[in-house]
Amino acid sequence: MSIRLLKTFIAIASEGSFAAAADKLGLTQSAVSLQMKALEEEFRTELFDRTLRRPTINASGRELLARASEVVRLYDQLPEAVSEPNDLAGSFTFGAVNTIMAGVLPGALRRLRNAHPRLRARVVSGLSAELVHMVDRGEIDAALVSEPPAKLDPDLVWTGLYGEPLVVIAPKGCEAKTDVQLLKELPFIRFSRSAWAGRLIHKALRQRQIKVNQSMETDSLEAIALMVSRGLGVSVVPLRPIADPFPAPLAVIPFGKNTVLRSVGMVSRVGSVHGKAQDVLAEMIRLTAAEYARESGVQATGFA
Repeated sequence: MSIRLLKTFIAIASEGSFAAAADKLGLTQSAVSLQMKALEEEFRTELFDRTLRRPTINASGRELLARASEVVRLYDQLPEAVSEPNDLAGSFTFGAVNTIMAGVLPGALRRLRNAHPRLRARVVSGLSAELVHMVDRGEIDAALVSEPPAKLDPDLVWTGLYGEPLVVIAPKGCEAKTDVQLLKELPFIRFSRSAWAGRLIHKALRQRQIKVNQSMETDSLEAIALMVSRGLGVSVVPLRPIADPFPAPLAVIPFGKNTVLRSVGMVSRVGSVHGKAQDVLAEMIRLTAAEYARESGVQATGFA
């Protein structure tokens, strides 16, 4: 049996259809169908319900899926298992929210590549909750996200890496006003509450009893910054520890006297076979965040 067939089967499960899996893998749909026929012949059982318009994984397929994901993870880890202790090899997949993707991650991946050139990291993007579900389902090995607002499942673990202070951003020229004046007087562009960072901001506003005049809501930090720079309102966002945290010139004002931090970290599975690679990535992110904070002057807080 070929690992390639199992990877195709897992792709169908994660993408939802033969066509979507074919696009992801760079294959034709007929090639995917032939591979799944071969897999069914190998196990002498049907893995899909083909009575529906779109073939759907049946009970036998679901039983195979959990075991196939573990087999593929172990297979991908073989190069690391036989490599030198200080020379990681193989591949692993992790997710990251967009604010991290466009923040400290590029520098951290450069460090990772320089230190371990035989280690291949694949990155996918998404919202925190979506990425953590992917870790839980075994679709990715770890996720770089905001701190979960609720307790994780027992087989998942959270590792804090650094913190970003919440700030008020406003159009240039508003520096003379207080954060409360800005938030109460101008339209409020909200960081989406579907994102965990957005929920943290919503909670912080409620705790300070600040009622805002919401005009729009989005999960794109870049879009929020651009709209604020055009004079469309103000917002509360995490301040990333990079040289240019916003794509446009803005007034950046502390959010209150007591700093509220958005904690950034990694969610992974307990006892993951990619534990060494994940630990190294986490350390690279810590180092990169600390370096960027020193260079930019952002008061990012590190975690041990």
